[in-house]
Parts: sequence; C-alpha cells; structure tokens
Amino acid sequence: MVSIGRLEPVPLRNVWPNEASDFTPWLAENLDVLGQAVGLALVLKQREYPVGRYSLDLLLEDAEGRVVAVENQLDQTDHTHLGQLLTYCAGIQAQYVIWVAHSITDEHAAALAWLNENTIEGVGFFGVQVEALRIGDSSPAPNFNVIVRPNDQIKAARQARIRSDWTWAGYAEELRIPPERIEVGRLLVEAIAEAVEERGLAWQKVMNKGYIAFQRPGSYNVLVIDLWNKRVPRLAAKIPGLPSELGLINPFPQLEESWDSDNREWGWTVPPGTAIPDLNPLLDLIQPLQPASGPMQASAALISSSEV
Repeated sequence: MVSIGRLEPVPLRNVWPNEASDFTPWLAENLDVLGQAVGLALVLKQREYPVGRYSLDLLLEDAEGRVVAVENQLDQTDHTHLGQLLTYCAGIQAQYVIWVAHSITDEHAAALAWLNENTIEGVGFFGVQVEALRIGDSSPAPNFNVIVRPNDQIKAARQARIRSDWTWAGYAEELRIPPERIEVGRLLVEAIAEAVEERGLAWQKVMNKGYIAFQRPGSYNVLVIDLWNKRVPRLAAKIPGLPSELGLINPFPQLEESWDSDNREWGWTVPPGTAIPDLNPLLDLIQPLQPASGPMQASAALISSSEV
C-alpha cells in the first residue's frame, strides 16, 4: 500500500519571522500562488507603495489592468488594518483589495462581506487566510484559503437600482442649486466636453449628486465641477501630488486657487458672472498625468511633466 502522510501546520513565524522583511517580499515573488487562490492573474507594480503618510504592502495589477491592493498580516485581523485597507482603497482607487492574514475574525469577515454588497460596482474585497503546512520533515508549503470574495453579480444588480439620473433640472428642483451656479456648471461642462472631444480622449461625463465628473476608463475622476458641496462653483483637476512638486504652473491666475490634499484635487473657484477660462492649458497640464489604466503615480507624473 502507498504510504500516506499527514499535513501538519507550521507556525507562520517559523517560516516568515517578520511580516515586512520576510513575508511581503516572498509574496511579491510568488504572486501566482495567491492569484490561483483568488482567481486573478496578478502582476507586481510596487512594494511598499506610498499612500499619503502610509505604505501599502503590495500594489498589483491583474491581467485586465485592474488595480489590486494587498495588505498582509501574520496574525489575526484587527481594526487598524481594516482602516488601512479602506485608506489604501481610496488612495489608489483600487478595484480589488486583498486582505491576507493568519486568521480573519467573524466580525472582519462580516465587514468585508458588507463592503462587497454596498460599495460601488467595480470594487471588490477578498479576505484570505494564509497557513503553512508540511508532511513529515518536508519543507513547509503555503496554503491560501479565501474566506470572503466579491460577488460581482449581486453588486451589479444592486447598483442598477442606485439612482444615476441626475440632471440639471434635478439640481435646481431637488438640491435647490441657484440658477446662476447651474449656468456656470453648464458652461464649464460644455467647454470641457469640447476640449476632450478635440483631443480624442476617452473621458466620459458623469452627473452625480451636486457635481459633474469627467472620468477616464476604470471610473477614475479626472476633472470635477462641484456646484453643491462647496456652495460655490468649483472646477478641480485630479493630480497625484502638489502642483509645486510636479512643476505645474497655475493656468488660471485670475481665479482663486485651492488644494484639497485628501482628494488630491487642484481647484479654482469660478463665481457666477466670471468669464469661463480657456480650459486647454489645464488639459495640457493634466493629460500627461493620467495613465491609460490604473491609478495615478507620482513618480511617473514627475517624469512626464519634466518631458513636457
């Protein structure tokens, strides 16, 4: 008869003593193992990717160019890492988030499941438990168990019920935005749409509650016209860092300038009665900073801006 051994668990710290210096580098070189578990073909973009004051363990892409964030723990999941996951997801506009841990608590599994059901279509969360196993005196082998995975079909059906029919009339009647503000918004949208069409860009207009966004593929906002949240018309461009750090010169010195660090928005107030500026200089500045797919990257942006 064939001799059959028994799988035995090995403490993770015996295999990878340190999460940052041992496990994360190993995972970066063995993404096929994780990818097989979650059903994605994963490619490494960067280790320890900076997101504001924090650092994402692994920034990845899948075979379709979707942005994937991976955060690791060699211990039980905790609230700190859950908060980091959400910060990273927002910071890089991830389409998939993978939380790898030795054990995922019921509470955190429920939180990931809730996020999968209630976040926008195109964003999904995985909860993956990692263990090390071996037979007898053999070398330990990793084993990934997916505890939580996205259900894109459920989310797509739910999102179809979410309102997406905002109009200029809705802004006036339901949000009570004054007509002079709406007129500024109309003129800005028309000017941007014309400039985008002339350049042959695949940027689409999306009307949301109180603001209009122009998005590139992947649902990444590029330009935003806010008529409601700030209580004053505001034009803003998404860029990966401070304009001064990127070597960008203000294209609208006649307008009040602002910088929203949380949303990485370079903005200008456009009061009613103000002439709508020529938007081509702004598009000249931001177009090189917007990749064909995936999140903006400050390093690439610096290179692009230096070549313009």
